[in-house]
Amino acid sequence: MLADIKMQVKMLVQQAVESYLKEELKEKKDAQIAILLGYLSQDPATVLEAVTPLVDTYDVTFLLTKEWLPLPEQWNGQSYVLIEDVQQQEWSDMIEKSSVLVIPAASYRLLSKLVLTMDDETAVWVAIQYQLLGKPIVIASDGVEPNVYQQIHAPNSVQERLQSYIRTLQADQVKWVPLSKLVKTVDEQLAEYQEKQTLILAKHVERAYQDGLKEIAVPARSMVTPSAKDLARELKIQLKANDSSKGGTL
Repeated sequence: MLADIKMQVKMLVQQAVESYLKEELKEKKDAQIAILLGYLSQDPATVLEAVTPLVDTYDVTFLLTKEWLPLPEQWNGQSYVLIEDVQQQEWSDMIEKSSVLVIPAASYRLLSKLVLTMDDETAVWVAIQYQLLGKPIVIASDGVEPNVYQQIHAPNSVQERLQSYIRTLQADQVKWVPLSKLVKTVDEQLAEYQEKQTLILAKHVERAYQDGLKEIAVPARSMVTPSAKDLARELKIQLKANDSSKGGTL
């Protein structure tokens, strides 16, 4: 009798765990991320292998150059766009849909231009748009972070310049990690972003008024300060919840 009860309890626990894992996997698969393959790599096979768990887990869109084609056979049907074929005005919807930008193959060009906010090439422009929207960016450092021999031979001034750029990126909340930690970091950044709480201030309402806007789409999980609400009423600007489950104005 006791053995039967234990077996029933074990089965219930197992079912509960399996149900939880299935729900968690479904939530992850619904989460959208973008993987930017805009720079060449000395070891593209390793790069593609490193992002495979992300493809298996999330709703992924690849933003890539023609050099990265064809995609691996097991990714047939995976969404991708060729950077060279997309007009700049078409990027807004794609950027808006995804929550995290992953750059598994970086370059010194990307590093320096992103730090200096130089948007004279599409790949950097895309990364800057994610920054301006407060969305996480995860960049793999392999191939850019100086290795031991480069540290031995390269002039200190060059090494310090690179480290200065890396520190600036990190200060800008860009995650700079080796490929081996890419998946774990993306998981963490997505979870943080989904729980992120935006603060709407009076200065944001004032800027909207200066731009001639009649309403501000307030993201889910946002907090609007009393002064922002007062100014919005005064300037007749609607603070509209950007969440269909809430509806209406705030």
